Order: sequence, then structure tokens, then C-alpha cells
Amino acid sequence: MINTLTRTGAIQVAFAIVLAVSVSAAMTEISSAEHVPPLSGIVVGVETDSNGNLTRFAVSDSTGTVNTFTIFDGTEFGLENQVGDRWVSTQGAEPMESARRLRDHRERFAPITVTSENGTAFSVVEREEGKLETNLGYLFAVFAVTWALFFAYVLYMGRKQRVLQHEIAKLKGTIGL
Repeated sequence: MINTLTRTGAIQVAFAIVLAVSVSAAMTEISSAEHVPPLSGIVVGVETDSNGNLTRFAVSDSTGTVNTFTIFDGTEFGLENQVGDRWVSTQGAEPMESARRLRDHRERFAPITVTSENGTAFSVVEREEGKLETNLGYLFAVFAVTWALFFAYVLYMGRKQRVLQHEIAKLKGTIGL
């Protein structure tokens, strides 16, 4: 009877763990599917027209993949120079300055982050660190699974101990102690 209860409890705990991990993974996939993640990397190419206005640029990410982005008048820039002075503007306002700033970043191997859609850059800024909010789901999932496994183990060992105590008591009764 106790053995059957132990197995049933263990199956229920295992099912709960699998369910928790599945829900956490599904929620993470749903949140990541809502938008294209920004790309961080270094500038490897800058292309300008005959007037010196920026038309396209290429960024290499940490895996070595080179992505080329086109520009439109509304593309926003937020780049810093070597001294740390921040320049904020749009492509339409200062097209030659944006090309100069990207060339400067290419020469310094300064990382940037590009927010884009379908190969068109909407914003180009200094490299942003990974957002903590995107990692909290994974952290919670690991935390929840770890604690669930710990409590399942404690319950399992407690039941094993009760079975052993019951058997010891039965043996003591058999030999008359």
C-alpha cells in the first residue's frame, strides 16, 4: 500500500515538474516571438552615395555572420565618439555625419546595436547589454525546477524512510523485541 502511494506521489511530482517546464518554455517562446531581437556587433562596412550620404552598412555579430542594413530618413542614431560625447540624430537630418560616425566605429571596433525589420535599420546605438527581463524567464524556470526536484527528492526519501521503519518494526515484532 505504501509502495503504491510512493509511486503515485512520485508520478504526480514528475508530472507537475514536466508541466511547469513546458509552461515556462511556452511563455518564453511567446514573448520572444513578439519582436525581432536587436543585433549587436561591430561595423565591418559603410557604403555611401556620390554625395557622401550613408546608404547601407554591414555589421558582423559574435558568430561572424555579416548582416547588411539599408537606411531610410527616419533611421535614428545614438552613437558616442572616442571621448564619450553622444551624438543623437536621424539619417534625414545628418546623412553625412551618420556615415562618418559609423566609419569611426568601424575603425575603433566599437560595438553597436541595430534594431531592424526586413533588413532596414530603424535605430543604431551603442551596444546595449542583454536585457535582464529576457533572462528572468529562464532564471525562474531553472529556480522552479530545482526546488521542485529538491522537494520531490525529500518526499521520496521520507517515504523510503517510513517504509524502512515499518519493515524494521515488523521484523522486531517477528523476533519478539
